[in-house]
Amino acid sequence: MLISEIFKPEWILIDLKSQTKEELFKELVDFLVKKEPSLSKETLLDGLREREKKMTTGIARNIALPHTHLPNLGKTYGVLGISQKGIEYQSLDGKPVHIVMFLVGDDNAPDGHLFILKNLALLMTNPEFYPAMMKCKTAKEASTTISQFEELSKFYFS
Repeated sequence: MLISEIFKPEWILIDLKSQTKEELFKELVDFLVKKEPSLSKETLLDGLREREKKMTTGIARNIALPHTHLPNLGKTYGVLGISQKGIEYQSLDGKPVHIVMFLVGDDNAPDGHLFILKNLALLMTNPEFYPAMMKCKTAKEASTTISQFEELSKFYFS
């Protein structure tokens, strides 16, 4: 499976409205639960908050990777969001977040979830990735950009 298969256009929010991390979590979870009503909004929010207590997921220049996991999920869900204004996130570098890659993995497949996170982190280290993503005006453009960087970098995972 490719990162671009997780962040297909229908799973991308180009114009995030949130200004804070808590607002962002609610916006992302609301979006996910509307698409997958079987998921519990409260469980997802609790999982994100618990993960953030360990260490911020605002780990790269203007990019955050909030993530959680659920039992018996059977797949990985992802929502990508872009904010032109920036979101106060308490990132490692202290700067606002503009790109958010939210993942929900399966407790029963922790290696797969970690592999995805690792490859996203590697993708984010490309200095051209962030500027290219910020130029995207549509979900389709963002998805295509991810595919292009993925192809260049050969970040494949199973």
